[in-house]
Formats: sequence, C-alpha cells, structure tokens
Amino acid sequence: MDMLDTSPRSRVNGHATASSLTDVRAVAVAGANLWTSPDAVRPLDASAVSTHPDLRRWAGAHDVEERRALWGRVNSQLLLGEPVAVHERVDGWVRVTAPWQPSAADPRGYPGWLPERQLAEPAPPATGGLAVVVVAPTTSLRDAPAGRVTVPDVSFGTVLPLLDETPGWQEVSVPGGGRGWLSAAHTRRRPVGGRPPTATQIIVAARQLLGTAYFVGGTSGLAVDCSGLVHLVYRRFGVTVPRDADEQYALGEPIDPADAEPGDLLFFASAGAARFDHVAICLGGDEVLHASQGAWQVLDEPLPAARRDDLCGARRFRRG
Repeated sequence: MDMLDTSPRSRVNGHATASSLTDVRAVAVAGANLWTSPDAVRPLDASAVSTHPDLRRWAGAHDVEERRALWGRVNSQLLLGEPVAVHERVDGWVRVTAPWQPSAADPRGYPGWLPERQLAEPAPPATGGLAVVVVAPTTSLRDAPAGRVTVPDVSFGTVLPLLDETPGWQEVSVPGGGRGWLSAAHTRRRPVGGRPPTATQIIVAARQLLGTAYFVGGTSGLAVDCSGLVHLVYRRFGVTVPRDADEQYALGEPIDPADAEPGDLLFFASAGAARFDHVAICLGGDEVLHASQGAWQVLDEPLPAARRDDLCGARRFRRG
C-alpha cells in the first residue's frame, strides 16, 4: 500500500469471551510475556519463562539495544487472572489467544505462545460478579491482610474476583484455586457497563504509569508500549479495546487532530507506513502523554518535533 489506511480495523468489545472458548486457562503469575514462538526466547529471557517469572528482573536486565532486539519476539503481555484459549501444546508450551486483547490477527483474541506452567484453572467468578482492578503501577498479593507476600508485582490493570473485604484490604480469588489479599489503597471496584472513561479519568490513570520502561509488547506496570498503555487505561475502567495502535483507531469518533482536546487519542504513522504505528494521549495544546520509544519510557511532554509530521489522525472515545 502506498497510502496510509485509516479505516477502523476492530470493533470495541467485538471479540470472544472466556465463556465461549473451549479449552480455557488463566494466567497464574503476576505477568507473562506472550511470545511469537517458543524459539523467540533468548538466554536473557530465562527469568521471564520460569514457573515463577520475575518480570521486574527481566526488564531490568535489558539495555536499549536488548530492548530493540525484542521486536518480533514478544507480542504482548498477559496479567494475573487473564483468560486464554489453548489451541496447541508443544514441549511444555501452549499456543493461545487472549480474548481480553482484541486483535485483527485472530478473531478469538491476541495470539502467541506461553509456557504452560504459567497457566492454571481460571478462578471462579465471585457472587454477583464483583471484581477489583489494580490501579497502582504494581502491588503485592498477600496470604492475609498485611501478611506474607505470595505474588509480588501484580500489575496495574489486573482484574480479580472479589471475595471479601476488611478495613484496608480486599480478598480475591486467583487461578488454580488460590486466594489472597490486596491493599485496598491499590485497587478499585471494577466498573461494569463498559462506559468510556472521562478525559480526567483517562489522564489520571495514564499518569500512574509515568516513568514505566518502554518495551515492545509491554502491557503491564513494569513494561509498556504505546498501545499497551492505552489498552491498560481503558481496561482499568472496565472497557475492552484492541491491543494495537492501528486497531485502536476504531475507537469512538474520528476528529481532526487540530481539534483534539485532553483525553483524546492521537495517531501517528512514520513516512511510508501503511498503518498507524504510534498512539498518544492528548493533554491539551501541544502536550501529550505516551510510551515513547525515543525516550524509552512513559512520559508527558510537548509533542516531539520528530513526531509532528507523522500525526495522521485522532479519535475521541471518552465521556465529557
């Protein structure tokens, strides 16, 4: 294609749900990389593919060049409790689709490979469907209120069934039949109804991830890319949106970039690109909040000069 295709590529909430999938498992670790294939894993990635992966250690072991080398290796990341459909098993690995992350690559959800040891039986839903969502960059799952940490680095955007509450703490169920406690200071009740957030809500939520390292495929409070940031912000408010920037252009209504207001989404395409390759959140005027590959982190800043000529579209998917 010689011209940028700005047609929407995905529908919001237009994806399979866990109840409609046949072989359903759930992520049983704080965060799991969704790999392009088992062969994509390098020795450097050992801490990310173990039974108890340490994504903080894994991310910290990467310099810029090693992060660049992840292109073509990591598709996305999945969070504790996130369901997957298993389609194939090969030597301890499973080929899956992730229905909470809509993708044009597969109508069942974002595709990729995981070590099967990072999955377990899904947690049963709580009575009345109550659930909490983590709103801090990371938090810890504990065996009792203020007790021993059983799962560190539970990420922003993690959604878990709510079983019980006590002052300052919330008991949740996790895959594999377990239970644990999260600090109520780090969670909120998951909104229901799928209403888009307000501009203020979008910006306040995105600011929680300021300083988070840029990693291609990152979709967590430890590592995030531009579209992963947008995906997580909407997930925090109970809204399922596509995982990738070019498909997020389906969200809401199209607007002229010159008319963008705080909370609107700005879309960019490099010279010669056939699809959008970057998305940022408008803060008003010339300011944006985004996961910047140039700065290798999430930051708010004036729109970089190198991106000005690449601004090709904008969408409004918010209330107020």
